[in-house]
Amino acid sequence: MKTLFHILSFEWKTLWRSNTLKVLLLVVFGAGIYGIYFGKFEIDKQEARISQVQQYERQQFDSLLIWAKLDTAIVENKEKYQQAVFPTGVGWNKHFTYYLTHEASDAAGLCLGQRDLFPVYYGFNVTDLARQVNTGELANPMKLLTGNFDLSYVFVFLFPLLVVALIYNLYAGEKEGGTLSLLQSQSTSLRVILFSKGLLRMLIIWGLAAALLILGFLLQGISLAGNEQLFTQWMLIIFGYCLLWIVIMGVIVWLRQPSALSAMLGLGVWLIFTLIMPALLNLFVLANEPLPNRAEMIHAVRTLNDQNWEQSKSFVLDKFYKDNPQFNDGDTTNFNKWYYASFSLLDKEANTSKAQFEEQVNKRNALLEKWEWLAPAAMVHEKLSELSNTDRNSHLEFVKEVHAYHEGLKELYYARIFSDEQFSIEDLQTLEEKL
Repeated sequence: MKTLFHILSFEWKTLWRSNTLKVLLLVVFGAGIYGIYFGKFEIDKQEARISQVQQYERQQFDSLLIWAKLDTAIVENKEKYQQAVFPTGVGWNKHFTYYLTHEASDAAGLCLGQRDLFPVYYGFNVTDLARQVNTGELANPMKLLTGNFDLSYVFVFLFPLLVVALIYNLYAGEKEGGTLSLLQSQSTSLRVILFSKGLLRMLIIWGLAAALLILGFLLQGISLAGNEQLFTQWMLIIFGYCLLWIVIMGVIVWLRQPSALSAMLGLGVWLIFTLIMPALLNLFVLANEPLPNRAEMIHAVRTLNDQNWEQSKSFVLDKFYKDNPQFNDGDTTNFNKWYYASFSLLDKEANTSKAQFEEQVNKRNALLEKWEWLAPAAMVHEKLSELSNTDRNSHLEFVKEVHAYHEGLKELYYARIFSDEQFSIEDLQTLEEKL
């Protein structure tokens, strides 16, 4: 043990005299700080938009509560009063818009994951949800191509390069520097000496990772005292990932090749694991489980919406009453009832199409998870996204909340629409509680 500490102490002094180590650590540390800043900047922008939407929604609903108490004897008040108490709205585009927001987790700024590709809020009214939710932009193509330069990006893509830079010449550097024979003449075996030198480098890399992660938590406003489990999980994943690369470079060093070749081998493995394997894995999955065309689903929803306007009132209402007998009063001629029944049927048919789409996506993801160990960079990034609640599953849970929220609105609205009643103040207060 004394020999180990002696080697570590000597090697640290040697490394620290070299400007190479200082430059490497400074560059990676600077990249980490920028990654923390960028992640926080993106989340702050999203939270600002969410705050604006929530404030707008509250202001609009406060107006409805005031309008519901207006004196309709005054002509100027009549339209506002009707807009507040009529569940069918006033005119074609005057339904109240409700917003449901996807709040960011504490660690979202450390790993943005797919949060920038999916909406962080949905605005919708009591009409068909399928058309309002599923007909927007599919994704941001540039972000799909480049990803985000957040802290997780630094850990996943830059730290392996740091490992390569610190370890590639562990053996070859001694040989090319003419000190190998001197090391071999020592009482301590060359294997122990190289292991000790590698151990020091691993501790340096782990120390830098820990420092950046602690700074990330602090600068993101995440309390370390209340999030020990989250911090530990992040640390274990990052330490394990760095250890994997250290082992890979250890194998390359064990081949005892010249330093230039060792460096090229290390960079080649980095290129394969971070870029080539994810691309090949994606092609393999795409060949076995083709990606469903979401554009076709969106087109189908729009087509269904157009078809609804061509169907007779009695045909639509008979289908609607069959699924919703609680609203069946025998009326198959009322325009408003036909109008909202059409939207309900559209949602039902669209959900069937969406379920088929999601089934294809889930099969594809299951196959991808089966083989993702071949692309450790992608696997680690996915695990960090799960911890930060910025992965696709987190968005799907949010979409489920949107559907449940919309169903709750429909229950209250349809109960009034199909009984030809207006909203009371108590109804509006009930809706206010949903905001």
